[in-house]
Amino acid sequence: MPAWYIKHSPNTLTAPEKEQLAKAITRLYVSIGLPAFYVQVHFTEDIPGTAFVGGEPHPNFASITIHHVARAMKNDEAKQIFLAGVDGILNPVFEPKKMEWEYWVAEVSRDLWKINGLVPPQPGSEGEKKWAELNKAVKL
Repeated sequence: MPAWYIKHSPNTLTAPEKEQLAKAITRLYVSIGLPAFYVQVHFTEDIPGTAFVGGEPHPNFASITIHHVARAMKNDEAKQIFLAGVDGILNPVFEPKKMEWEYWVAEVSRDLWKINGLVPPQPGSEGEKKWAELNKAVKL
């Protein structure tokens, strides 16, 4: 799974923009072979007075945390390609709104990961291809 948690200032993202972001994020991962259903995107709108940047309320900010479990980036080149992909998704939405944003990526061990009680198939395996085709976790 990649799971994205996007916390943002009130009234900064519309429902269509959230859907646009979620679809673009999903396409990014599908393009490298992940099943679409692995991708989770969660939006949380901050309640006024609950989020601060530099000790001050910020009316136009997004903080994005990205958790990677299904795949890990193996080298600096892969990391830079991924970061460029993320920027290509976020910048066109956030820049016109004059938002400020920050994101970071955490990669964790896939041996502590299950979906519906099932251990996900290995990357690129026939089992993962089957899951991708069905777009859900199934017993193999």
